[in-house]
Amino acid sequence: MKNGSEKKVRQWRIIAFVISVAFIIFMWVRKDISSIYATMPQEQIAPLVFTTVAVSLLKVTLIAGGILLIKQIVCKIKKK
Repeated sequence: MKNGSEKKVRQWRIIAFVISVAFIIFMWVRKDISSIYATMPQEQIAPLVFTTVAVSLLKVTLIAGGILLIKQIVCKIKKK
C-alpha cells in the first residue's frame, strides 16, 4: 500500500512542476524577454537576469504550493 501512495505523490509533483514551468515560459513569451535583453546595454543584463530568475523561481514555488494545497484539500474532502 505504501508504494502506491508514493507513486501518487510523485505524479502530483510532476504535474505541479510541469504546470509551473509552462506558466513561466508562457509569461516570458508573452512579455518577449529575449528582445528586451537584446536591446539592453551589457552591464544592465546581469542584474536583470538575476532578478528574472529569482522571480521565476518564486512563481514556480507559489504555483506548485497552490496546486499541492488544492490537492491536500481535495484529499481531505474525499476522506470525509
